[in-house]
Amino acid sequence: MAPFLFVGCADTGSRAPSSQSTSMTVAQSHQDVLRVFAAVQSVVGADGWEDEQPAWDSCGSGSEDAAQYTYSATRKLPLPGTPDEVTKRVAAALAKIDYAGARMQHDDTLTPPRPVIGYPNGYNGGTAADGFGVAFQAYDSYADLSIYGHCVPGKAPRFGTPLNPRPTDLP
Repeated sequence: MAPFLFVGCADTGSRAPSSQSTSMTVAQSHQDVLRVFAAVQSVVGADGWEDEQPAWDSCGSGSEDAAQYTYSATRKLPLPGTPDEVTKRVAAALAKIDYAGARMQHDDTLTPPRPVIGYPNGYNGGTAADGFGVAFQAYDSYADLSIYGHCVPGKAPRFGTPLNPRPTDLP
């Protein structure tokens, strides 16, 4: 399992996957990341997400072609509830899309202290063996989300294609 970084925390090391998920295609892994983002948006709100950083990374070892889609975004608008309430609802939304086990924890070392979710291994517990992970945190008028997709066999889509559009191609 590879650890991942929460914004505002010390980096816990590399998050390179140690294996690939062979149960998904590149397109399915991409869609899964978008499904997680939509689940979080359904709780926090669909508008106001900024600093969006979608990216395709190579995650294969040796001569193997493997790709991982990652997505992070920040929303700096009032939350539809307290940070704890919103974070609990995000955990429930993740459970509804087959990511049961996501749970709210607290990080009192951050300023301001806040509720966080780290899936699948808890806060600062790292990603799954195939690199999949979700990191969410919320505080007053702020939500931050990072999604690390499953590392899957295949090449990352070429820039300018439907799975990897140029910024000027986006709606």
